[in-house]
Amino acid sequence: MAEGFKVITIAEIDYRLMLHIRKLREGKFSQIELSKEMGMNKSFVGNVESLLQHQKYGTRHIPLLAKAFGYKSIDHLFQFPTPKYDKINITLRITTKINKDGSPSKGKIVEVIKVEPIDKKV
Repeated sequence: MAEGFKVITIAEIDYRLMLHIRKLREGKFSQIELSKEMGMNKSFVGNVESLLQHQKYGTRHIPLLAKAFGYKSIDHLFQFPTPKYDKINITLRITTKINKDGSPSKGKIVEVIKVEPIDKKV
């Protein structure tokens, strides 16, 4: 299996929000179902949850997410600790998936190896 590493820089709040929405979504919606429920392209949530893509939830998406989850207030979407840092570096291990026949797949397995702050505290 081919393996590589990549370091990405992201706002800590974007990362924490993505993780929290993923946790809320699991068991209730697939990525495609939540994307459709929000009125977005079917690949939207998958792209947000993929740390290899640049798409992130923005202020426009917050009320769409609240409505999709049936919340009357957006507060429920932020039920996670306040981020301590502005930006963080995330080190990823990227491995090529292998097909059943042993050939390399186009798919990738992405693992978070390390999360570290790069800025001063918020």
